Amino acid sequence: MNLVNPNDPRAKRTRNYIQSAFTDLLAEKDFEAVSIQDIMGRAGLNRATFYNHYQDKYELLELTLNESFTDTLSAWIPPDTVMQGPELLRRLMMAVCEWQIETTKRLNSRRTLSQAMEEAAKQQLYKVIFSCLTQDNGLTALERRKLERTATMISWSIYGVVVNWSRTQEETAEVLIEQVLPILMSNLRTLDFTDGE
Repeated sequence: MNLVNPNDPRAKRTRNYIQSAFTDLLAEKDFEAVSIQDIMGRAGLNRATFYNHYQDKYELLELTLNESFTDTLSAWIPPDTVMQGPELLRRLMMAVCEWQIETTKRLNSRRTLSQAMEEAAKQQLYKVIFSCLTQDNGLTALERRKLERTATMISWSIYGVVVNWSRTQEETAEVLIEQVLPILMSNLRTLDFTDGE
């Protein structure tokens, strides 16, 4: 419901307690088995407090995954960093590799969480890629749709390749990226988005 001011330091601290308790519980049991009462008991807070911050545990899951992915992305691509082409894609892929492995380990991810993880990652990737592609504000509607589709294709490609890799991790993330990056760059050159890089 978000009845509290999200910028209030006390509210932030409370959300951190709730998210920490939630991720601890997800390391122990499946998402479907975790109740709000379990979360709040672990956080040492009353159940009513939960509903001041979240509508339900699905919203908590979505926000927790989004924040986690945003933090990982920010570590690889600091805010206000201007980056394009191969270096941007390399860093995006490294961020996704790191996040996928860490999140799977930390949350004891089973199939019930894979869809939520996928949505969180693809949405964030899309936003970063789309913002890099649309640095020109004078786009026509047709150009904008083309860039939206391109950002979708790249974000889904990166996430799909990383998920497939993460199942076996037969090579390092760096080796994976060296294999995949030329293919992504080739596709971007075909679409004329790389300025000859």
